[in-house]
Amino acid sequence: MSINLSAITAFLDKTLSVDSIPDASRALNGLQLENEGAVSKIAVAVDGSEKTIHAALDLGADLLILHHGIFWQDMQPVTGISYRKLKAAMDGNLAIYSAHIPLDVHPVYGNNALLAKTCGIRPAGEGLDYHGVSMGVCGEFGGTCRELAERLESALGAPVQTFWAQSEEAPAGNVFICSGGAGNELVQAARLGCRTYVTGEGSHWNIPMADELGINLVFGGHYFTETFGVKALGQLLKDVYGLDYAFIDMPPSAYSH
Repeated sequence: MSINLSAITAFLDKTLSVDSIPDASRALNGLQLENEGAVSKIAVAVDGSEKTIHAALDLGADLLILHHGIFWQDMQPVTGISYRKLKAAMDGNLAIYSAHIPLDVHPVYGNNALLAKTCGIRPAGEGLDYHGVSMGVCGEFGGTCRELAERLESALGAPVQTFWAQSEEAPAGNVFICSGGAGNELVQAARLGCRTYVTGEGSHWNIPMADELGINLVFGGHYFTETFGVKALGQLLKDVYGLDYAFIDMPPSAYSH
């Protein structure tokens, strides 16, 4: 069974409100590379690396859905790695679709919403402001800091890095989750009444700043906090169109030789 590529991309664009959500200009949300027009198997992944593209081809996919697409660098000639990635995809009839901020902020299929739900945090406050869009999920966690860390590690499938303002046995309190590299939004989260701030990664200065603000800080890994959305899109397309999908797990350790 195959489905028209344009039908799938139109469905994703509408579901994720791709045209109305601001993003970095180089994100190029939506269809980044078309194929011959039909989709029979889908692969989903976080990053549009060369290894991810070849993994999708090895699976027999003809549509690859990414969180971080293939056009993050400044405008450049199609040479070297850029040429190799595009040639491999086109030779393999692999279409590529990307959703960055639209997938982070979605209330059902978004990375933040799903991570919060998995950890038992119900959204109950406003998010961070990102060019007029509400980013992240805020809600109360009923357990201790240690229990939150354990819940996060279970959800992420990876260890987290913690910086507790007090004891790990203190209540985690009002938790704000903002996936990816949102460490620099720490101060804004504090102004919103956050007691514990969870993100993927940040800068060194985020650590002493959290201490000065009296806020618990947790780094869960940029990659690991952003696997949820693409998996949810794969399952959504399976439910709607009956197409098989596979998640390509390519964490940072996959690039270590």
